[in-house]
Amino acid sequence: MLPNFATIAQKNYPTQLAHFNDLLQQDKLSHLYLFVGPSQSAKLAFSRYIAWQVVHPDERNALRITENEHPDVHITAPIPPATSLKVAQIRDLTPEFVTTATESPRKIFILDAVETLTASAANSLLKFIEEPAGPQLIMMLTENMSDVLPTIRSRAQVVQLASAITSDDDGLMDDDWQKQTQLVLFKWFELMMQRRIEAFAFVQTKIIGQLNDTKQQQLFLNWLHELARDTIVYGQIPDERLAFPNLIGLYKTLRQRYDMYRLVKASDEVFADDKLRKVNLSLQTRLEKMTLDVIIALGE
Repeated sequence: MLPNFATIAQKNYPTQLAHFNDLLQQDKLSHLYLFVGPSQSAKLAFSRYIAWQVVHPDERNALRITENEHPDVHITAPIPPATSLKVAQIRDLTPEFVTTATESPRKIFILDAVETLTASAANSLLKFIEEPAGPQLIMMLTENMSDVLPTIRSRAQVVQLASAITSDDDGLMDDDWQKQTQLVLFKWFELMMQRRIEAFAFVQTKIIGQLNDTKQQQLFLNWLHELARDTIVYGQIPDERLAFPNLIGLYKTLRQRYDMYRLVKASDEVFADDKLRKVNLSLQTRLEKMTLDVIIALGE
């Protein structure tokens, strides 16, 4: 019987789990990931599942991971009533960061709500990230990449976690609508990333008319997030693992035109829309604001 965290992870992220299982089988797992997406509990379950696969997926290890008692798996989160990860919590991990695993091929660290790291806690963490004592896997979790300190996110491989519970609705939408909407999205994204003024008008004249209900809007925004991620990870992962490998030409052009700092800043402005969704602003207003903010970020 699968542990609860495995059931939750498989239900929410089947595609991402299959991808990470492939990485594990090929021994191509990176040492530092930043998992971005809604639902703290689902991301934590996903991270526990990966940890379970690394240390050996048997019932005993599942129980120890669930109870946070595995000697090679360390889960750290803000301790209520505190709302941030404190420097003392990172320093408490020092003996674990500087020693190797006792039972497993890697020592594993899961840092929840990493966007709440204080500056001093982030500095302490950076030391261990940059000078690992041995084989390690660090998984950092956040709901919004733009809230994570640049010194942290710039060192991690970013993975957008889009729940299949939401994306299952994709199949209910007309294929022609999806193809046409993606073409509209690609054109707008290209205009925006080229800092062209036409991108503003494109929102009203081309995009809004394509998005007639909440499900269509959510799918559009999911695709947009995947595009932003592709611009960051292009060249760092195999092309076939990109969300939209058909846009490699665009990604290559952007990488030649902008440095990584500006591309990350631009992607942050895209992900910042997650916060604006909670405010009573129209989709058109949000997309127009995003266009302006991305153009500004790319021009810094």
